[in-house]
Amino acid sequence: MKKAHAESRRPKKVSAAYLERAALHYLGRFSSSEENLRKVLGRKVRRRNEEGDPPTDEQVGWIEDVVRKCVSYGYVNDEVYARQRAESLLRKGKPSRQILQDLMYKGVNEEVAAASVGNLVEDDRDLKADEIAAAAYVRRRRFGPYRRHDRKVDDRVEKELASMMRAGFSYSLAKRTLESSLEELDDIQP
Repeated sequence: MKKAHAESRRPKKVSAAYLERAALHYLGRFSSSEENLRKVLGRKVRRRNEEGDPPTDEQVGWIEDVVRKCVSYGYVNDEVYARQRAESLLRKGKPSRQILQDLMYKGVNEEVAAASVGNLVEDDRDLKADEIAAAAYVRRRRFGPYRRHDRKVDDRVEKELASMMRAGFSYSLAKRTLESSLEELDDIQP
């Protein structure tokens, strides 16, 4: 009985077919950049290798083939991924500098990431991405005009200002956003 249990814990073999299935399963659940898909597949191989060994040259070749196939089929497109992720992070209230860092961490090329962040606001309202992000952040955290009225205003303003600055917003933008009215902030939406 113990021998059968020990054999069931032994890592399973890695094959090219396994990596294709793993990539399709991952991409079915998440959007990804090319580099991020490489990292995900590399971690899967490492988990299946004996003692967590890094991928062999053959396994690295399989990973590259799978990533190349996913790109050629259109399952992975760094430009589309960067645009969608940048828009999502903007709606969550992340400043443009933080969005750029996030995209580069996910393996998006620096030029593609910068272009995606630069194209976040394309309308004629003359708003900057950071202003939209600050309004979304204030709305989500219930700061400024969204604050509950039963709270003491004096001690909350400084804490809210500090929170916005820790989130990556400049002092002047944070102060201006916190002092805005509900109508002004409702007009600032992506």
